[in-house]
Amino acid sequence: MGDAHGTPTTNDEDQARAAALRADAQQVTSAATSDALDAFDAVDVRSGTYKYVLINASAPGSAARKVLLRSGPGGYHVEVATPTVEALKSAGLLSEIPGGGRIARDDAAKTISIFGFSYGFGKGDHALAAELCRGAFPGYEVTWTDDGY
Repeated sequence: MGDAHGTPTTNDEDQARAAALRADAQQVTSAATSDALDAFDAVDVRSGTYKYVLINASAPGSAARKVLLRSGPGGYHVEVATPTVEALKSAGLLSEIPGGGRIARDDAAKTISIFGFSYGFGKGDHALAAELCRGAFPGYEVTWTDDGY
C-alpha cells in the first residue's frame, strides 16, 4: 500500500515492529529522575510533510510526565518513533506511543497542518499535537482535521 506521497502505509512487518516498540518502550534498566525529562524538547517537527507520532514520556515511580511530538522521514510511523523511544529508554525513562498521523509544516507560509492516522499506533490526538505546535511555533497558523491520510 502506498500514499499520495509514494511512501508505504503499512504491512504486517510494520504492525509487528510497532507492537514490539510499544512493549520495549515500557522496559528500562535504570530509573531516571523527573529532571531527565527536561533534556527532551516537547516538539521536534521538521519542515515538509511527514508522518508524526505523539510519545508520552515518564520517569518510573514518578508522576512527572511529558508529551513529545516527533516528525521526520520514514516509511512507517515506527521509524519516526524509534529514535526518540530509544533515547528515552537510554535515559531511564518510560514511553508510550498513543498514536500519530501526518503533519505538514510550511515555513514560507507559516502554516502547520495535522491530519490522518498511523496504522501501527492508531490516530494521534490532533488537537493536542496542534496545541504543542502552537507553543513551539508562535506566529504559525496551526490547523488539524480527522480527515485524510
